[in-house]
Amino acid sequence: MIPLETLKKQHEEICDLIHVLSLLVPDERARKSPIVENLFSELAKKVSDHLVLEDDTLYKDLLVHQDAEIQRTARNFLSGSHGLKQVFSEYLQYACHPGSNQDECEAFVKETQDVFHMLQERIRMEESRFYPLAEKA
Repeated sequence: MIPLETLKKQHEEICDLIHVLSLLVPDERARKSPIVENLFSELAKKVSDHLVLEDDTLYKDLLVHQDAEIQRTARNFLSGSHGLKQVFSEYLQYACHPGSNQDECEAFVKETQDVFHMLQERIRMEESRFYPLAEKA
């Protein structure tokens, strides 16, 4: 059984964290605080848990589905999730820390906007294109 309601709930939690972090990261003092670091750790865990759950449930069933269109869509989304894991993992390694200089922190703020946009777009696409296919399968 594909746990679409659980996956959608995870999306909601990820989007909530993105929203909060989007407000905090532009503030110089906030983005260097341990609180924001903890929120990033929580976001990383939620994204990782979500991708693992998709791998273990959603893709497992849809990659072997008898409908070739569903298989193709599942392969495309799976490929995108591997790229997302890589980008997100690399991004978190370059967070702005108390010892970071101004240029590094400004680059981190810009990259945060880009990565958050990518995550939100991925969530939008999953919910509008991929999950409806999974519900039919």
